[in-house]
Amino acid sequence: MNKVMAANRSEIAIRIFRACTELGLRTVAIYSHEDRLSLHRYKADEAYVVGKGKEPVSAYLDWEKILDLAKEKKVDAIHPGYGFLAENAQFAKACLEKDIVFIGPSPEVLELVGDKVRARKLAQDLGIPVIPGTPQPVEDPEEALNFAREEGYPVIIKAAAGGGGRGMRVAWREEELAKSLEIAKSEAQKAFGDSRIFLEKYLVKPKHIEVQILADNQSNLVHLFERDCSIQRRHQKLLEIAPSLGLDPFLKERLYEHALRIARAVNYVSAGTVEFLVDREGHYYFIEVNPRIQVEHTVTEMITGRDLVQAQLRIARGESLKDIGILGQEAVKKSGCAVQCRVTTEDPTNNFLPHTGRIVAYRTAAGYGIRLDGGNGFVGARISPYYDPLLVKVTSWALTFPDAVAKMGRALREFRIRGVKTNIPFLLNVLEHPRFLEGKCDTTFVDTTSELFHFPERKDRGTKILSYLAHVSINGFPGIKKKPHITLRDPQPPKAPPTSPPPGTRDLLEKIGAERFTEWIKEQKPLLITDTTWRDAHQSLMATRVRTYDMLQVAQSVAHLMPQLFSLEMWGGATFDVAMRFLQEDPWDRLVKLKEKVPNIIFQMLLRGANAVGYTNYPDNVVKTFVRESAQAGIDLFRIFDCFNWIEGMKGSIEEALSTGKLVEVSLCYTGDISDPDRTKYTLDYYLNLAKELGSMGIHILAIKDMAGLCKPQAAYQLVKALKEETSLPIHFHTHDTAGNGVASCLMATHAGVDIVDLALSSMAGLTAQPSMEAVIAALKASEREPQVTLDQATAMSAYWERIREFYTPFESGLKGPTGELYFHEIPGGQYSNLKPRAVE
Repeated sequence: MNKVMAANRSEIAIRIFRACTELGLRTVAIYSHEDRLSLHRYKADEAYVVGKGKEPVSAYLDWEKILDLAKEKKVDAIHPGYGFLAENAQFAKACLEKDIVFIGPSPEVLELVGDKVRARKLAQDLGIPVIPGTPQPVEDPEEALNFAREEGYPVIIKAAAGGGGRGMRVAWREEELAKSLEIAKSEAQKAFGDSRIFLEKYLVKPKHIEVQILADNQSNLVHLFERDCSIQRRHQKLLEIAPSLGLDPFLKERLYEHALRIARAVNYVSAGTVEFLVDREGHYYFIEVNPRIQVEHTVTEMITGRDLVQAQLRIARGESLKDIGILGQEAVKKSGCAVQCRVTTEDPTNNFLPHTGRIVAYRTAAGYGIRLDGGNGFVGARISPYYDPLLVKVTSWALTFPDAVAKMGRALREFRIRGVKTNIPFLLNVLEHPRFLEGKCDTTFVDTTSELFHFPERKDRGTKILSYLAHVSINGFPGIKKKPHITLRDPQPPKAPPTSPPPGTRDLLEKIGAERFTEWIKEQKPLLITDTTWRDAHQSLMATRVRTYDMLQVAQSVAHLMPQLFSLEMWGGATFDVAMRFLQEDPWDRLVKLKEKVPNIIFQMLLRGANAVGYTNYPDNVVKTFVRESAQAGIDLFRIFDCFNWIEGMKGSIEEALSTGKLVEVSLCYTGDISDPDRTKYTLDYYLNLAKELGSMGIHILAIKDMAGLCKPQAAYQLVKALKEETSLPIHFHTHDTAGNGVASCLMATHAGVDIVDLALSSMAGLTAQPSMEAVIAALKASEREPQVTLDQATAMSAYWERIREFYTPFESGLKGPTGELYFHEIPGGQYSNLKPRAVE
């Protein structure tokens, strides 16, 4: 047995996975569509959706599809937990037919004791007292009426299959019986897929006592003492105790003996529970066998030190009780007392109506003697109306009952659960009630004790403070400015005329070709500008989060009002990763749509050599195909780089890009400080040698790619001047403004003769992005290198992005101003801002 599936959900599935992991078994979870965010799916090694198109509960009852999935995923064994398929003999039999171990009793035992009517008959045959009831499931309402008239009211209607209080109704008089029959049938069908019901005489004010049993495949059988499950509401257990209080020791021994007698009679294997009712006179009656693990098994584990779920798994794989360390009944010892409370999202002030919603705060208890078995209790969990409202089972243990109760009370008070209502105030009232502390509670305790429903008003100060802060931040307060309401359609770009855009660089490139266009670049006196706003600027500032939608709104305006731009860097880098993983966009769709809006300006992309636009080396044929497809889709200029300046790693991309007839620009990745050669091994000669080798490959443009913004003004001047003297290629300068030196470096590069610089519109510039376009344009005003892009044009376009940037504030790095720290850590601008949102995800 190597791989175990839990055919269940939430808390019990997690309990099974933990036991499996401790035994070195691989785990498989199943989940419905409604449970796709449920915690249990993330606690398993593998998880798969089931019941597509089915109702939420039916998804977990679709045993044929569950078994098909188990076979497909090579599951060795299935643990059914409790509820759903746990007592379904047909499911157990189908598991065995498919060579999958069913962790529980045999199908034959399930058919016998899982059916409460047959189990009653078995107990009668063994001489064990049973409550008067119908010998067979009731089909005809008249049959039920006859039984009730003969035995007298009240009577209880029970589901023949399953447990957990579902399919159970008490009728106190004849007019209630017919309606209760239909309700019980409907509940049983929904919960267990079996609508059969039967009737019993209803005992007034009994104690509900159950005996835990454990048996192996070698006829070894023991009990693990008893639990008191009398604290119930609508036959649903709320709180359990082990061992029971106030029961005569002789009576306990009789219950143990009868539980073992039933188990032996059917050759029971695995863990199970035999349940009894004990009336006020000390008479006891068998009521049912639960052939599965139960919700309340934790209190038995706490007083015996025995892991029942692990025991089930070990027995299922052929181990004996002796192998588990149980050499006989005398080996099972008990110590102290345990109490279990089920914390649920039920509102005790509103008739225990299940409460749904999102958990906004969740703080659990801890400490010595406290055990937590959690389900969907975590911040952000959405509590749906489809399933049991259990959040977490809290179990306390101490040497004495009063101490165990005190620990439980302390633990429940430590919980802080906000966003949904819980039953914790009610549980605290139960724990503090004198009858409970004396151990004198019966199954009517909750329904007949009104003071349990008197709750002090809860302060919930934390949530109130958070709500107040949220209110003030949105709506303002005297002295605090109200936050403006912004919708995605508010920012309006400058209007473009309804004509075709004027000619731009792409038109010229298409007309004269890449080789002649390269010469045209070198002939230009005005400084040429690449606008990075659509790619590197927002990658560096806000982790590439800008949507295609926001670019398309301004694209046509850029085509008409800024045709003097050399290029628009709008693709590559982290675009693919974020568009597909975070924005759920198609990056190819972005390229095509923007090209339609801006047909006149060169589109430039960043290509990571052998990595293309991914984060791993791809086969050469993949990279080459990507380059060809990109050229066809609208890329005009490929900026190719390798962060280690490894030319061999870029060679394939360079050659393929050249073959497309598009412009090919290769980068020298800059680091260190060439103006201080004593402190860096990356000297001026290092970059010149690289440039010469690249120039021999037939590329069109040489880029200086200063990803970290390390290129100080004097170094920019030296490097550009030397490259212009030693090569015949146009020089394109790219830097980041993290240290605040970016504009100065661009100006010094311009004085040294650089042909093109990367700039961003001022509202998307600075910090980890590129230097401000408007600042450089203004600085070069009236000089021979004054750009053709005007200050008015850039400022008008910048206003649009100033409003857009507000939407993406949560993704910014938090850097408030320039920092000289980068000269020490040398982290690239894009990486600097990416670290925080990537870590948050």
